[in-house]
Amino acid sequence: MSEGKGPETGPSIELLGIGSSKHRQLKANLQKALNELSLDIPVQEITDIDELMRYEVSGIPALAINGQVLFQQIVPSVEDLIIVLKVLLSGSINQEEMLRQAAMASRNQTSNLMKNILVPTDFSRNAENALLYAVEIANKFGSKITLLNTFKVYSSAGMFLSVESYMEKDAAAQLLATMNRMEPLLHEGATIESKILRGEAVPVITDLAEKGDYSLIIMGTQGASGLREVFTGSITNGVMKSTRTPILAIPSGYRYRPVNTIVFAIDEEGISHAGVTSVLVKLARAFSSKVHVFHQDLGSRDDGIDPTVDIFLDGVAHSFHYELDEQNVNESINSFVNDYQANLLCMVRRQRGFLEEVFHVSATTREVFNSPVPLLILHDEG
Repeated sequence: MSEGKGPETGPSIELLGIGSSKHRQLKANLQKALNELSLDIPVQEITDIDELMRYEVSGIPALAINGQVLFQQIVPSVEDLIIVLKVLLSGSINQEEMLRQAAMASRNQTSNLMKNILVPTDFSRNAENALLYAVEIANKFGSKITLLNTFKVYSSAGMFLSVESYMEKDAAAQLLATMNRMEPLLHEGATIESKILRGEAVPVITDLAEKGDYSLIIMGTQGASGLREVFTGSITNGVMKSTRTPILAIPSGYRYRPVNTIVFAIDEEGISHAGVTSVLVKLARAFSSKVHVFHQDLGSRDDGIDPTVDIFLDGVAHSFHYELDEQNVNESINSFVNDYQANLLCMVRRQRGFLEEVFHVSATTREVFNSPVPLLILHDEG
């Protein structure tokens, strides 16, 4: 990855992508911003896969300035790019300020949008409960809910077509009945549609989430184990590991309550870009929530909460809470959620990191991570 350059060599700008329509739009906006500021800064386009991987971005198109990736998977406006470039060239280049301005630009571009919400269903009581929660979220944003049912038929001599046809007709009838129950509950421009897709649930859900431009997947969990199944061999667990789309897991039997208080449990690592916390910020802004950022040091004397967390929560009421305790993280998080009467717990999943580490303890000691509130899982692979 190219390193940040000092004032003597001038700034560097790298545009990362493979020539998609979003890539071309970002390039055009960037060029307009440079022209508006009368700047003649060469833009290096990075299209080689190996080079792109060196930047460790989680999505494209992306824009890097002085080797620092500022935008991923979004196309900032000309005006937002002008703000970031002005900060860059202000005479005292401050990386933290650049990140803060990039976060603000990302929020401006998608400030109140959560256009599409995906809700997989197997027509169980838990799935219906998650759908009712999704309706409340959709009403806050005027979102479109896609109610998805998947089914896989295993062939048996002479029976495959008839069984498949029966399952599809039955699913269609149940989807129609469910939508008829939900439609009177929708308002503020929120809508609902349904899809029936053949195949294994995890790859079908993941593929649709990636291709359908969904902001959020809302899923119910099963049984008395609460949210433990999210981290074991469930469909929710499989989707969590396969998608970059945020997932909101609703505990069995949980009744919707407005998201007034959010606990954001975080490790010592930073947030790589504004897109990671985008859904969290949108929910906090829509509900005027207070976000309590919680970090527990298990005795390693780490550096605490990374400054990027503060940057990418800018504009949302939040506070920081640090605890030094070598005891079980699960218990500490649960206690903190209960003490602050939180309505939502949020955590970040990395390729190898805090989320799995927390729940590894539960798996090995047979304890249950029994959070009484919904769990929002964000993804940060960068």
